[in-house]
Amino acid sequence: MDKYVVKNLIIISSILGVVLGIVGAVPYIGIWLFIATLILSAPVTMVYLIMDSKLDLTTIENSIITGAITGFCSSIIFCAAYSLLTALIFKFLHYSHNAILTSIIINSPIWLSIVFIIFIAVVSATINAFSGLATYYIINFIRDMYEKRHPQNEEELKYE
Repeated sequence: MDKYVVKNLIIISSILGVVLGIVGAVPYIGIWLFIATLILSAPVTMVYLIMDSKLDLTTIENSIITGAITGFCSSIIFCAAYSLLTALIFKFLHYSHNAILTSIIINSPIWLSIVFIIFIAVVSATINAFSGLATYYIINFIRDMYEKRHPQNEEELKYE
């Protein structure tokens, strides 16, 4: 993997994490967006970059590394954006849709919050590495099915 692809992965996954983190502060949606960040951030980012022709998955290792980088970055940014927005809403509006989580965010020392965010990011990187692997196999399956139905050269047309 080259630096250009890694830079694009970090940028796209950070944008995804910020958007999901901000929308995650809406009551009853936050837990679903957190689960989506844990599981689906790598496939969404990979499919977007493949459709934009900025990423080409050639090996299994690339798909796993891509999924891990995407999961780690999007999870850290999601947790940071969600924590800051939740703390600001509680401080200025005195409203909390999840009292336990808001209490943990506001009352815990900063080092504990950082350790917790990094732990969640490592878990998300592991899950998204698997999601990236599954995305690699699904994309290759779809490509194989497409190539069987739409042959490219005349020799393949003759034999079918």
